[in-house]
Amino acid sequence: MKTLFKGFLIASLMFIGVAANAQTKIYSNVGTIDVTKAEYNGDQVDLAYTVTIDPEVQNIIGLKGKKGIVITAALTEGDYKQVIECLVISPAKGNARSAWLEGKCEDVTNNVRYFNANATEPLVIKSNYTLKAKDWTSPKTALTVTTQEYKKEECLVRLNQKNVAKLKATDLTPAWANLAANGGEPEKHLQTKLYYPVNVTNEVDDYLENAQTLSLLRTLDSPNFDVTGIKINGWASPEATVAYNQKLSEKRAATMKDIISSRYSFPEDVYTVSGNGEYWDLVEAYVAASDDPALKKWAERKFSNLDAREAALKQTGAYKDIFNTVYPRSRFADCDVTYKLVNFDAAAVRSIYNTYPEQLSEAEFEALATLNDNVDKAVVEKGLSFYPESQALNNLAAKAACAEGNYRQAINYLQKAGNSREVFNNMGVCYMLLGDKASATQSFQRAFGLPEATKNLNEIKKMD
Repeated sequence: MKTLFKGFLIASLMFIGVAANAQTKIYSNVGTIDVTKAEYNGDQVDLAYTVTIDPEVQNIIGLKGKKGIVITAALTEGDYKQVIECLVISPAKGNARSAWLEGKCEDVTNNVRYFNANATEPLVIKSNYTLKAKDWTSPKTALTVTTQEYKKEECLVRLNQKNVAKLKATDLTPAWANLAANGGEPEKHLQTKLYYPVNVTNEVDDYLENAQTLSLLRTLDSPNFDVTGIKINGWASPEATVAYNQKLSEKRAATMKDIISSRYSFPEDVYTVSGNGEYWDLVEAYVAASDDPALKKWAERKFSNLDAREAALKQTGAYKDIFNTVYPRSRFADCDVTYKLVNFDAAAVRSIYNTYPEQLSEAEFEALATLNDNVDKAVVEKGLSFYPESQALNNLAAKAACAEGNYRQAINYLQKAGNSREVFNNMGVCYMLLGDKASATQSFQRAFGLPEATKNLNEIKKMD
């Protein structure tokens, strides 16, 4: 059987069932479909339905250039579709079959069946299929029928498409087990900067990203954080003399300390302040990325001191651009704050997450992602970008995927979440929802003693 659309495709028909004899009109006088079975059977789905073609179909086909009717049955979910079969209905004394139509039908399925309508009584077509369900990952699947006209100019025109049976999942309520994250290091570091315009050392709240830096430091000025160290280093861009820039860097460091201590209540003994002189790192990065021969030659030269090095840089054609684009980011004081998280504060942690997410621990990502009933997928994904092997974050990613019906994806996450009883239980939940009772039971048994596993072993009896 061919698949019209590939991808996640049509999902977990786990424990599906529809009301028998749910007769539905296909289109106008074409006929009806009667769905009698849509059931999960192990890792398979059994479908049974009857298509009845009304004799009045003669008024639709065989007239006005129409060759026949094509009825396509498929399982669909959103934009995804798996075609089950195509039924080609010719007039009572006609033949709609052609190489062109065969090609069109076989583009979507190898299962094409041909019939002639009956002019005096209904044509009854019975269909029974068993389909593999293992790749389906969403419970929102429907049996859909599409009716098309086949015209002599060799084209197909859609008359109608409708869902004729909604596949409903049995009411299962499996219990998911939570997995605690590692607490991380007892002490953490937050690193940030204050930038200064040329030759300026006083307060510069609105310059570059300084407002963001000060807001972040304000976040740490809270009973939820125990700040044990604030190390401040001042820097200057390379223009002017080394001696001048050393003093300027010291003033910038002192100014940053004054700004912080005047606004926030950190203890005086946590500060360490120093000036480090000229900051060349950004200049060297600019030169390394440049194809300018003069800059390459400058980089290879040996200078007796930094003043001579800066004087030679001024002679290159790129100096103006360096002065305008590189030097402004070389005039700053950086700040390394050592702290401990005393109490989790969502607003404070969210502030750090929005600014420096790489500085959050696994436990903070976990706590931030589980503030509400639903797992915050964006927070989990960001956390996994920094802690890809985190068992707790992979478990949360699995929980979010499972909630969306993506059970195979959830299993992939759980395979990275370790071998704890909680993980085995959650693996069992995924297998249960996929309809794989044997694998689910085995997983729950490996989680023996866990309250959630005990509940799930009782819940799985609904699959009998």
